Amino acid sequence: MIVLKILLYLLLAVLGIIFLILIVPVGGEFSYIDGKFTYKVKLWVINIIDSGGGGLYNWWKKRKAAKKDKPDKPKKPKPVKEKKSKKKKEREKYEWEKELDDIPVNGSEADMPQLSEDTDTTAEFNLSDSLPDNYEEEEAPNKKKEKKKKKEDAEEELFPDEDEETEKEDEKKTLSDKIEFIVDIWESAQRPLLKIFKGFRLKDLYIDFVIADEDAYDCALKYGKYSTLVYNCIAFFSEIFTVRLKTIDVRPQFGVSKGRWDAAGKLYFRLGTVVIAGAWFLITYFFKTFLPNKLRKRKMKKTAARQK
Repeated sequence: MIVLKILLYLLLAVLGIIFLILIVPVGGEFSYIDGKFTYKVKLWVINIIDSGGGGLYNWWKKRKAAKKDKPDKPKKPKPVKEKKSKKKKEREKYEWEKELDDIPVNGSEADMPQLSEDTDTTAEFNLSDSLPDNYEEEEAPNKKKEKKKKKEDAEEELFPDEDEETEKEDEKKTLSDKIEFIVDIWESAQRPLLKIFKGFRLKDLYIDFVIADEDAYDCALKYGKYSTLVYNCIAFFSEIFTVRLKTIDVRPQFGVSKGRWDAAGKLYFRLGTVVIAGAWFLITYFFKTFLPNKLRKRKMKKTAARQK
Protein backbone atom coordinates (compact mmCIF):
# COMPACT_ATOMS: atom_id res chain seq x y z
CA MET A 1 0.00 0.00 0.00
CA ILE A 2 2.79 2.42 0.88
CA VAL A 3 4.55 1.75 -2.45
CA LEU A 4 1.30 2.35 -4.35
CA LYS A 5 0.75 5.64 -2.50
CA ILE A 6 4.29 6.79 -3.33
CA LEU A 7 3.79 5.90 -7.01
CA LEU A 8 0.45 7.73 -7.04
CA TYR A 9 2.01 10.87 -5.52
CA LEU A 10 4.85 10.73 -8.08
CA LEU A 11 2.33 10.39 -10.92
CA LEU A 12 0.31 13.33 -9.61
CA ALA A 13 3.49 15.42 -9.31
CA VAL A 14 4.51 14.62 -12.91
CA LEU A 15 1.01 15.44 -14.17
CA GLY A 16 1.04 18.71 -12.23
CA ILE A 17 4.39 19.71 -13.76
CA ILE A 18 3.12 18.88 -17.27
CA PHE A 19 -0.07 20.85 -16.60
CA LEU A 20 1.95 23.88 -15.44
CA ILE A 21 4.19 23.71 -18.52
CA LEU A 22 1.12 23.63 -20.78
CA ILE A 23 -0.59 26.56 -19.01
CA VAL A 24 2.41 28.82 -18.35
CA PRO A 25 3.05 31.26 -21.25
CA VAL A 26 6.38 31.20 -23.05
CA GLY A 27 7.59 34.28 -24.87
CA GLY A 28 9.48 37.48 -24.47
CA GLU A 29 9.87 41.17 -25.13
CA PHE A 30 11.63 42.94 -27.98
CA SER A 31 12.38 46.56 -28.81
CA TYR A 32 14.28 48.57 -31.42
CA ILE A 33 14.65 52.12 -30.16
CA ASP A 34 17.29 54.67 -31.28
CA GLY A 35 19.05 52.05 -33.41
CA LYS A 36 19.54 49.62 -30.50
CA PHE A 37 17.93 46.17 -30.46
CA THR A 38 17.11 44.55 -27.11
CA TYR A 39 15.30 41.31 -26.30
CA LYS A 40 14.26 39.19 -23.33
CA VAL A 41 13.07 35.55 -23.38
CA LYS A 42 10.84 34.60 -20.44
CA LEU A 43 9.04 31.56 -19.09
CA TRP A 44 6.11 33.23 -17.33
CA VAL A 45 7.99 35.48 -14.82
CA ILE A 46 11.35 33.64 -14.97
CA ASN A 47 13.98 35.38 -17.12
CA ILE A 48 15.68 32.79 -19.34
CA ILE A 49 17.98 35.02 -21.41
CA ASP A 50 18.23 38.69 -22.36
CA SER A 51 20.45 40.98 -24.43
CA GLY A 52 21.98 42.57 -21.32
CA GLY A 53 23.74 39.35 -20.27
CA GLY A 54 21.22 38.38 -17.60
CA GLY A 55 18.93 35.38 -17.20
CA LEU A 56 19.36 31.76 -16.18
CA TYR A 57 21.19 30.73 -19.34
CA ASN A 58 23.84 33.44 -19.06
CA TRP A 59 24.25 32.69 -15.32
CA TRP A 60 24.81 29.00 -16.08
CA LYS A 61 27.29 29.90 -18.85
CA LYS A 62 29.31 32.16 -16.54
CA ARG A 63 29.39 29.51 -13.82
CA LYS A 64 30.64 26.92 -16.31
CA ALA A 65 33.38 29.29 -17.51
CA ALA A 66 34.42 30.00 -13.89
CA LYS A 67 34.80 26.27 -13.23
CA LYS A 68 37.09 25.94 -16.25
CA ASP A 69 39.27 28.85 -15.10
CA LYS A 70 39.87 27.29 -11.65
CA PRO A 71 43.32 25.65 -11.28
CA ASP A 72 43.27 21.89 -11.09
CA LYS A 73 44.21 20.20 -7.81
CA PRO A 74 47.78 18.82 -7.71
CA LYS A 75 47.76 15.11 -8.31
CA LYS A 76 49.58 12.74 -5.94
CA PRO A 77 52.83 11.37 -7.37
CA LYS A 78 52.57 7.73 -8.38
CA PRO A 79 55.07 5.31 -6.81
CA VAL A 80 57.96 4.67 -9.20
CA LYS A 81 58.51 1.02 -10.04
CA GLU A 82 62.08 -0.23 -10.15
CA LYS A 83 63.01 -1.18 -13.67
CA LYS A 84 65.29 -4.13 -14.21
CA SER A 85 68.51 -3.39 -16.00
CA LYS A 86 69.42 -5.09 -19.31
CA LYS A 87 72.29 -7.02 -17.74
CA LYS A 88 70.02 -8.44 -15.05
CA LYS A 89 67.45 -9.54 -17.66
CA GLU A 90 70.16 -11.22 -19.79
CA ARG A 91 71.53 -13.01 -16.71
CA GLU A 92 68.08 -14.35 -15.78
CA LYS A 93 67.50 -15.52 -19.36
CA TYR A 94 70.85 -17.32 -19.45
CA GLU A 95 70.14 -19.12 -16.16
CA TRP A 96 66.68 -20.22 -17.42
CA GLU A 97 68.17 -21.67 -20.65
CA LYS A 98 70.86 -23.45 -18.65
CA GLU A 99 68.20 -25.12 -16.50
CA LEU A 100 66.43 -26.35 -19.66
CA ASP A 101 69.68 -27.89 -21.01
CA ASP A 102 70.16 -29.84 -17.79
CA ILE A 103 66.73 -31.57 -18.10
CA PRO A 104 67.25 -35.22 -19.36
CA VAL A 105 65.45 -36.11 -22.63
CA ASN A 106 63.89 -39.63 -23.00
CA GLY A 107 65.18 -41.56 -25.99
CA SER A 108 68.15 -41.07 -28.19
CA GLU A 109 68.79 -39.70 -31.64
CA ALA A 110 68.94 -43.23 -33.04
CA ASP A 111 65.27 -43.73 -32.25
CA MET A 112 64.26 -40.69 -34.30
CA PRO A 113 62.98 -41.49 -37.83
CA GLN A 114 65.34 -40.49 -40.60
CA LEU A 115 64.44 -39.60 -44.15
CA SER A 116 66.49 -40.97 -46.98
CA GLU A 117 67.76 -38.79 -49.78
CA ASP A 118 65.87 -40.83 -52.37
CA THR A 119 62.46 -40.21 -50.85
CA ASP A 120 60.56 -37.28 -52.33
CA THR A 121 58.90 -34.95 -49.86
CA THR A 122 56.66 -33.38 -52.48
CA ALA A 123 53.49 -35.13 -53.72
CA GLU A 124 51.89 -34.71 -57.07
CA PHE A 125 48.40 -33.28 -57.13
CA ASN A 126 46.10 -33.74 -60.05
CA LEU A 127 43.12 -31.39 -60.38
CA SER A 128 41.15 -34.00 -62.27
CA ASP A 129 41.40 -36.48 -59.39
CA SER A 130 40.00 -33.97 -56.89
CA LEU A 131 36.94 -33.06 -58.98
CA PRO A 132 33.80 -35.20 -58.71
CA ASP A 133 32.74 -37.43 -61.57
CA ASN A 134 29.40 -35.66 -62.07
CA TYR A 135 30.87 -32.14 -62.22
CA GLU A 136 29.87 -31.55 -65.84
CA GLU A 137 26.39 -32.86 -65.12
CA GLU A 138 25.87 -30.26 -62.33
CA GLU A 139 26.53 -27.32 -64.65
CA ALA A 140 23.91 -28.40 -67.18
CA PRO A 141 20.75 -27.51 -65.15
CA ASN A 142 22.00 -23.95 -64.60
CA LYS A 143 22.43 -23.46 -68.33
CA LYS A 144 18.94 -24.83 -68.93
CA LYS A 145 17.48 -22.34 -66.43
CA GLU A 146 19.25 -19.43 -68.16
CA LYS A 147 17.85 -20.53 -71.52
CA LYS A 148 14.34 -20.76 -70.07
CA LYS A 149 14.62 -17.24 -68.66
CA LYS A 150 15.75 -15.87 -72.00
CA LYS A 151 12.79 -17.56 -73.74
CA GLU A 152 10.35 -16.16 -71.17
CA ASP A 153 11.78 -12.63 -71.57
CA ALA A 154 11.46 -12.87 -75.36
CA GLU A 155 7.84 -14.08 -75.06
CA GLU A 156 7.01 -11.21 -72.72
CA GLU A 157 8.44 -8.71 -75.21
CA LEU A 158 6.43 -10.22 -78.08
CA PHE A 159 3.22 -10.80 -76.09
CA PRO A 160 2.76 -8.18 -73.34
CA ASP A 161 0.67 -9.07 -70.29
CA GLU A 162 -3.00 -8.29 -70.27
CA ASP A 163 -2.74 -7.18 -66.63
CA GLU A 164 -0.86 -3.94 -67.48
CA GLU A 165 -4.08 -2.04 -68.05
CA THR A 166 -5.48 -3.24 -64.71
CA GLU A 167 -2.22 -2.22 -62.97
CA LYS A 168 -2.46 1.27 -64.48
CA GLU A 169 -6.06 1.56 -63.30
CA ASP A 170 -5.00 0.49 -59.79
CA GLU A 171 -2.24 3.13 -59.78
CA LYS A 172 -4.78 5.79 -60.79
CA LYS A 173 -7.06 4.67 -57.97
CA THR A 174 -4.24 4.85 -55.41
CA LEU A 175 -3.31 8.36 -56.60
CA SER A 176 -6.91 9.53 -56.34
CA ASP A 177 -7.19 7.97 -52.88
CA LYS A 178 -4.03 9.78 -51.75
CA ILE A 179 -5.30 13.11 -53.07
CA GLU A 180 -8.65 12.58 -51.33
CA PHE A 181 -6.83 11.70 -48.09
CA ILE A 182 -4.73 14.92 -48.24
CA VAL A 183 -7.83 17.01 -48.99
CA ASP A 184 -9.71 15.44 -46.07
CA ILE A 185 -6.81 16.12 -43.69
CA TRP A 186 -6.59 19.74 -44.87
CA GLU A 187 -10.34 20.28 -44.41
CA SER A 188 -10.30 18.89 -40.87
CA ALA A 189 -7.02 20.69 -39.95
CA GLN A 190 -7.98 24.23 -41.05
CA ARG A 191 -9.64 25.35 -37.82
CA PRO A 192 -7.15 23.66 -35.46
CA LEU A 193 -4.29 25.37 -37.34
CA LEU A 194 -6.04 28.73 -37.03
CA LYS A 195 -6.40 28.00 -33.30
CA ILE A 196 -2.62 27.47 -33.04
CA PHE A 197 -1.86 30.68 -34.94
CA LYS A 198 -4.32 32.62 -32.78
CA GLY A 199 -2.46 31.28 -29.75
CA PHE A 200 0.46 33.60 -30.63
CA ARG A 201 -0.37 36.83 -28.77
CA LEU A 202 1.39 40.02 -29.83
CA LYS A 203 0.73 42.47 -27.00
CA ASP A 204 1.54 46.15 -26.42
CA LEU A 205 2.68 46.70 -30.01
CA TYR A 206 4.37 50.10 -30.22
CA ILE A 207 5.33 51.62 -33.59
CA ASP A 208 6.69 55.16 -34.02
CA PHE A 209 7.99 55.79 -37.53
CA VAL A 210 9.13 59.18 -38.80
CA ILE A 211 9.55 59.20 -42.58
CA ALA A 212 12.09 61.90 -43.41
CA ASP A 213 13.58 63.30 -46.63
CA GLU A 214 15.08 66.62 -47.63
CA ASP A 215 12.90 66.73 -50.76
CA ALA A 216 9.21 67.24 -49.91
CA TYR A 217 7.96 65.31 -52.96
CA ASP A 218 10.11 62.23 -52.21
CA CYS A 219 9.16 62.44 -48.53
CA ALA A 220 5.45 62.39 -49.40
CA LEU A 221 5.92 59.38 -51.71
CA LYS A 222 7.88 57.49 -49.02
CA TYR A 223 5.26 58.32 -46.41
CA GLY A 224 2.49 56.94 -48.62
CA LYS A 225 4.39 53.70 -49.29
CA TYR A 226 5.46 53.01 -45.70
CA SER A 227 2.13 53.96 -44.12
CA THR A 228 0.17 51.63 -46.44
CA LEU A 229 2.70 48.84 -45.83
CA VAL A 230 2.56 49.19 -42.02
CA TYR A 231 -1.22 49.31 -41.73
CA ASN A 232 -1.78 46.48 -44.24
CA CYS A 233 0.74 44.27 -42.40
CA ILE A 234 -0.99 44.98 -39.07
CA ALA A 235 -4.38 44.10 -40.60
CA PHE A 236 -2.97 40.85 -42.07
CA PHE A 237 -1.25 39.76 -38.85
CA SER A 238 -4.32 40.58 -36.75
CA GLU A 239 -6.36 38.14 -38.87
CA ILE A 240 -3.90 35.27 -38.34
CA PHE A 241 -2.49 36.08 -34.86
CA THR A 242 -3.90 37.82 -31.81
CA VAL A 243 -2.62 41.43 -31.93
CA ARG A 244 -3.12 44.02 -29.17
CA LEU A 245 -2.01 47.52 -30.18
CA LYS A 246 -0.55 50.15 -27.90
CA THR A 247 0.35 53.07 -30.23
CA ILE A 248 0.81 53.19 -34.01
CA ASP A 249 2.21 56.42 -35.35
CA VAL A 250 3.59 56.90 -38.88
CA ARG A 251 4.17 60.55 -39.87
CA PRO A 252 6.28 62.47 -42.41
CA GLN A 253 8.95 65.05 -41.62
CA PHE A 254 10.02 67.33 -44.45
CA GLY A 255 13.47 68.88 -44.82
CA VAL A 256 15.23 66.28 -42.61
CA SER A 257 17.65 63.67 -43.95
CA LYS A 258 17.37 61.13 -41.11
CA GLY A 259 14.13 59.56 -39.85
CA ARG A 260 13.19 57.40 -36.86
CA TRP A 261 12.22 53.71 -36.74
CA ASP A 262 11.18 52.78 -33.22
CA ALA A 263 9.20 49.60 -32.47
CA ALA A 264 8.54 47.40 -29.44
CA GLY A 265 6.21 44.62 -28.32
CA LYS A 266 5.62 41.44 -26.33
CA LEU A 267 5.07 37.99 -27.86
CA TYR A 268 3.63 35.08 -25.83
CA PHE A 269 2.45 31.56 -26.57
CA ARG A 270 0.97 28.72 -24.47
CA LEU A 271 1.88 25.11 -25.29
CA GLY A 272 -1.57 24.02 -24.16
CA THR A 273 -3.06 25.48 -27.34
CA VAL A 274 -1.15 22.87 -29.39
CA VAL A 275 -2.65 20.05 -27.29
CA ILE A 276 -6.18 21.50 -27.63
CA ALA A 277 -5.74 21.97 -31.39
CA GLY A 278 -4.44 18.39 -31.76
CA ALA A 279 -7.43 16.96 -29.90
CA TRP A 280 -9.78 19.12 -31.98
CA PHE A 281 -8.18 17.87 -35.22
CA LEU A 282 -8.48 14.20 -34.20
CA ILE A 283 -12.15 14.56 -33.21
CA THR A 284 -13.09 16.41 -36.42
CA TYR A 285 -11.16 13.97 -38.63
CA PHE A 286 -12.75 10.92 -36.95
CA PHE A 287 -16.36 12.14 -37.12
CA LYS A 288 -16.12 14.05 -40.41
CA THR A 289 -14.06 11.78 -42.69
CA PHE A 290 -12.90 8.51 -41.11
CA LEU A 291 -16.24 7.22 -39.75
CA PRO A 292 -18.36 8.22 -42.84
CA ASN A 293 -15.82 6.56 -45.18
CA LYS A 294 -15.92 3.36 -43.14
CA LEU A 295 -19.73 3.29 -43.19
CA ARG A 296 -19.81 3.99 -46.94
CA LYS A 297 -17.35 1.16 -47.70
CA ARG A 298 -19.36 -1.24 -45.54
CA LYS A 299 -22.56 -0.36 -47.41
CA MET A 300 -20.82 -0.87 -50.76
CA LYS A 301 -19.59 -4.34 -49.68
CA LYS A 302 -23.09 -5.31 -48.52
CA THR A 303 -24.68 -4.20 -51.79
CA ALA A 304 -22.02 -6.06 -53.80
CA ALA A 305 -22.63 -9.24 -51.77
CA ARG A 306 -26.43 -8.96 -52.32
CA GLN A 307 -25.99 -8.53 -56.08
CA LYS A 308 -23.85 -11.70 -56.22
